[in-house]
Amino acid sequence: MKGPRTTLLQVIALNLFLYFPVITLAEVEGNCMMCHKFPGIGRYNKTEDDPNNTDRLIFHINDELFETSYHGKIRCKSCHTGVDKIPHTDAPKVDCATDCHLRDPSVNKAFSHKKIVQDFDNSAHGLAGSRSKDKSGLPVCKSCHNNKTYHVEVKEQVGTEDFLKVCNECHQSKEWTARFFEHMFYRSHKRRPSRVVVALCSSCHADKKLMDKHGLDVVIGFNETFHAKAISYGNEKVANCLNCHAPYRMGFSPHRITSRKDESSPVHRDRKIETCRQAGCHAKALKKFAAGGRVHPSPGAVQVVGRSVATEEKDTARLLADTLFERKVIGWIELFYKILIACVIGGFIIHRTLEIHADRRERKKRAGEH
Repeated sequence: MKGPRTTLLQVIALNLFLYFPVITLAEVEGNCMMCHKFPGIGRYNKTEDDPNNTDRLIFHINDELFETSYHGKIRCKSCHTGVDKIPHTDAPKVDCATDCHLRDPSVNKAFSHKKIVQDFDNSAHGLAGSRSKDKSGLPVCKSCHNNKTYHVEVKEQVGTEDFLKVCNECHQSKEWTARFFEHMFYRSHKRRPSRVVVALCSSCHADKKLMDKHGLDVVIGFNETFHAKAISYGNEKVANCLNCHAPYRMGFSPHRITSRKDESSPVHRDRKIETCRQAGCHAKALKKFAAGGRVHPSPGAVQVVGRSVATEEKDTARLLADTLFERKVIGWIELFYKILIACVIGGFIIHRTLEIHADRRERKKRAGEH
């Protein structure tokens, strides 16, 4: 039987655990999953743009999925700093430029995304590089990236087992060689289908409210282009958003996208032909091929069959007249076919009706003769 002294000690210990969270189990790396293994853990936060709305934050971590993800071998506290207390009050946001506990084998130094973060900050999407006066609502790393699992299984690749046996002759950890091969194989292939790339870019650039905030055009004409139609049919060879706005062959990347007004931009009017040629589709295109307006016109542009014409061009009036004439011709053709289809269907109905009427009259005549 417990005495009053034992009960008092238990109460004191419980109060110390609740009121002095600095000395709790969160200091041990493995104990993160003591709480984050529960699916229901999370909270609601008010959004910065609209205090009346809330964002649902889920803090549940599936340990098995995390182990097979990009960050599966990184300790929680490598990225999540200031979480030595329970609850994690006033914990700073994750900084992707933080040096990781992993080491870069090429230089034997702590791995870091610092250079990529700096490039992104100076790009058209970053705080330093954005031309917008209102910096709120700009994308961050998590807007495009998530810590997804590798979807390329090593065992499913042809010749993988033999390849890994060669690696394991020197590298003693089979787990390390398998993961390294999976990482290299995954990074050397296209990671997002073109349809996903277009949807990701459109999630912001088709939002009129967000584009108005930053003084940008809403991309509404892309779905009418040949590129978009080919992508909708699953063609992965045709150019998507990144092939033109962030071509690696021209020294760009998704982290270094610049404004089309920047002379170094691959979509600047003086460099568009170079971009069209490098994509692999229009290698022999003449300079006139990329002249004129935009590939995907904004609300202030007119799209003509086979070309795009911006309103700021000198010959806008003439081209606009040509466009209106072409639209009228197309409208007349459509009207002709509609009338033709209506006549064919109507004629068929009338013909069938007359046949039924004639058949009934013939039956009545034969019945009268009998």
